[in-house]
Amino acid sequence: MASTKGSWVKGMVGFLFGGLAGFIGGLLAAPKTGRESREQLRSKAEEMVESGRETYATQRDRVQEMIETGRETAGEKSEELRSKIEKIKGKLKEEAGEAGEAGEAAGEKDKAKKAESKKKQEA
Repeated sequence: MASTKGSWVKGMVGFLFGGLAGFIGGLLAAPKTGRESREQLRSKAEEMVESGRETYATQRDRVQEMIETGRETAGEKSEELRSKIEKIKGKLKEEAGEAGEAGEAAGEKDKAKKAESKKKQEA
């Protein structure tokens, strides 16, 4: 995304400078008085500044919308992930409890066998 943004900005800057250079070249080649040329140049510069402000405002709004959308999506994904983690924790606790019970049962059987074996040896 950064390379796309950088390309877009470079393209826009190049376009603006190219337009400005062409306009100034046209003014210098046009047969007008100095006053007319300056007025035309001032007018065009004001138009370009206004156009730049509008473009800036539009792009700023787009970026703010993208940021908000990203925050919302991140929040949703975060909540989904938390939910999945809690489910997995519950399953692991359940399985650990079952394994612990099975281990205890096996331990009790082993103790019983040892006790039985001792009784047989004593008898």
